[in-house]
Amino acid sequence: MTKILMYGVMPENNFGGPSLMHGAREVIKNVNKDYEIVFYQSSRPVDIAIKDMEFPVYQIPYKRIHELLIDALKFKYGFRPKSDEKYKFLKEIKSSDIVANLFGINYSSNFDKGKYSYVRAIKMVIGKYSINFIAKMYGIKSVKCTASYGPITSKMDIVGSKFSVNRIFDVMVARENESKKQIEKVSKKEISVSPDLANVMPYSRVDKEEQIVGISISHQVIRQWNSNEKYIDCIVNLVEHIYSFTGCKVVFIPNEISMDGSYSDVHVAEQIKFLLKTENLVDILDVTNISSKELKNKIAACEVVVASRYHSCVASLSSGVPVLVVGWHYKYEELLDLYGQRKWLISNENCTSDKLISMFNEFWYKREENRMIIKEHFPSVKENLINVGKEMFCK
Repeated sequence: MTKILMYGVMPENNFGGPSLMHGAREVIKNVNKDYEIVFYQSSRPVDIAIKDMEFPVYQIPYKRIHELLIDALKFKYGFRPKSDEKYKFLKEIKSSDIVANLFGINYSSNFDKGKYSYVRAIKMVIGKYSINFIAKMYGIKSVKCTASYGPITSKMDIVGSKFSVNRIFDVMVARENESKKQIEKVSKKEISVSPDLANVMPYSRVDKEEQIVGISISHQVIRQWNSNEKYIDCIVNLVEHIYSFTGCKVVFIPNEISMDGSYSDVHVAEQIKFLLKTENLVDILDVTNISSKELKNKIAACEVVVASRYHSCVASLSSGVPVLVVGWHYKYEELLDLYGQRKWLISNENCTSDKLISMFNEFWYKREENRMIIKEHFPSVKENLINVGKEMFCK
């Protein structure tokens, strides 16, 4: 029996989290005859988000990292916490063979982390990977599952990533060659590369009642946008073109929603819908009332997808649906490469309505050809992932 404790994402509010959880289970199932998975998250689990997870999901019973670390250190030397929940949690860590973090993008200096200080950099990575830090303290295999790393340019990220590689993780896996280079540049340690775990997330084919073009809109790409023409305007013009050019219905697929009202993919979808000449051209998928597997089934039922969110791209390609990517990071290029689809990428640096519409026209005409190419590439994507999966999920 191999017991694996996973954490680092949440199954609700962001499609990336459950995509990685489902994908990790598929890989674990393929590389271990006998296994047990237990998953911990920082918030209380939401029923609809965990209804199709085939392993237990619990809330981490600590609100403060320093309390967790102190209790974990005491527990190592035989001192039991007074709370039963905290005792159970620490016991779960200590009885695991592997502790695995699933978070998808790490040490990216594109995201501001404030003013540099060595202490802050170390505290940030210990806080983010606290359960791996404890696993290392207990002598348990500590794994950072497939993820993007970098670009690592700020001192905060250089110091943090170097500390993580040397002091927190026994195994790290990058999901792009560029991410591997970024880690190896700062740590001088070699790490493996594998496709993202979400590539093997299961799904079911559903009968199509009509042809649908899915658009995975993104508030993240707006934050990274560098083109002269705004992202919102590009998508508004694309939607109006799609309707007149293909006659297809367009469905916006929010990859991420917020529970506190902060700007999210749903707000982007509503903003674009408001700006359309005819709002009836599009529907916004209600992702709050479906499970992650049901969401992947919806993506798999699309004729094509235009996407700016990474795990919507993964869901499209791994279910054989051609995807045109409006991307902002090298993770998109290498994902498309895996499926022989590099051509269908337009960058946040120079995207305009004219370029996007022109590329969409060619993309639409070649969708059947691309569907076949994607299908041919999937077995090698899966094989590569299972091979590196042994490094992550076997004792």
